[in-house]
Amino acid sequence: MNWQSIDPTAAEDDYDWSAIDPMIAGAARNGIQPLPFAFGTPAWVAKDLDRNRCSGDCLLHAPRSSAALGAWRRFLGAAAARYGPGGRFWADNPDLPAVPITTWQIWNEQNSKTFYLPDPDANAYAKLLVTAADSIRAQDPEAKILLGGMFGTPFGGETPSLTAWEFLDRLYEVPEITASFDGIGAHPYSARLPKVEEQLRLMREEVVDAGDADAELWITEVGWSSGTDGNPLERGRSGQATRLREAMDYFLSVRDTYRIANVTWFAWRDLGGEPICDWCAEAGLFEAEELTPKPSWRTLVDYTGGR
Repeated sequence: MNWQSIDPTAAEDDYDWSAIDPMIAGAARNGIQPLPFAFGTPAWVAKDLDRNRCSGDCLLHAPRSSAALGAWRRFLGAAAARYGPGGRFWADNPDLPAVPITTWQIWNEQNSKTFYLPDPDANAYAKLLVTAADSIRAQDPEAKILLGGMFGTPFGGETPSLTAWEFLDRLYEVPEITASFDGIGAHPYSARLPKVEEQLRLMREEVVDAGDADAELWITEVGWSSGTDGNPLERGRSGQATRLREAMDYFLSVRDTYRIANVTWFAWRDLGGEPICDWCAEAGLFEAEELTPKPSWRTLVDYTGGR
């Protein structure tokens, strides 16, 4: 749910939901529960309110000042009022089955300089998180709030990026921060399963050490590519299916211990066009244009009971 594209100007109440409405409607028609992550700062917020010197990367500059966080608060309040339980979108579309958004993920990979500028900062993220939680829960007191999904070792964990477990350790040092979230998002990418296991173990250890053992773990991205160009996450068509099976067996084995509430495969179909990362183009369960299912799709269906 890209804040930049929805709220492009400083004028109040000029939100443009035209890119989001069809996705929410399509999901509702098919009984799919939406899980958005709110991300992407408008240029007018980054430049005018936070005084960042940015150009095309403005959306990565998370709001910091009181004025910028105020704009963030208004945006998320409007989103929750539109798409949450009893929201305006459902009132305007009475023929749709209502499948409101009840869980919101705040930002994306905030422990990495790839997605959080000027530098990853647990204290700054805490302010963004608290503001988001307060605004969303003002509209829906029962809403679940998730930390943005974190990759275990962005840039090898070298500063200014932080490992997911180091970021969690710093975040838990913020007084009363646990009141502002219900679950932790993880993106445990790795070529082989033992490193996936290690990432989740280290994250879970931080959660338990902080006395937050009831927090849920949401694996909001995990996947491998069916490509064969040499990236460690490219495993070929059969290898992609094998990795999916190994990962799902593992997640199920630790589901109760780690309180795993959700696993989301990245991505449902090949991306096509300009890939967003070195290995992403063929990460899907289906080929991009013909929507031909890959072996990985049939493997997933063994777990989900789909068709």
